[in-house]
Amino acid sequence: MECRVSTPNWTKTVKVKEIVIDSGEGVLRIYPQHTDIVSSIKVNSNLSLRLNDGRVFNLKCNQGILKIESNKALILIDTDEKDIL
Repeated sequence: MECRVSTPNWTKTVKVKEIVIDSGEGVLRIYPQHTDIVSSIKVNSNLSLRLNDGRVFNLKCNQGILKIESNKALILIDTDEKDIL
């Protein structure tokens, strides 16, 4: 699944096998072919991205929103972390 992560300081598009995020209502695990969804991201939560090559990246999110549509993910987050993808 294509995943675009956008912060105030950087934007990256990567291919992922799995996205794990805390929505505030519970932990969401998003896999390819997931149904379309829009969800907030809980304040001070962790975002985990498992890339197709097996690498895993974890980001601390101050807040954000997740949108899944047509097997593509858009993650808009506020984070203090540098571009690590």
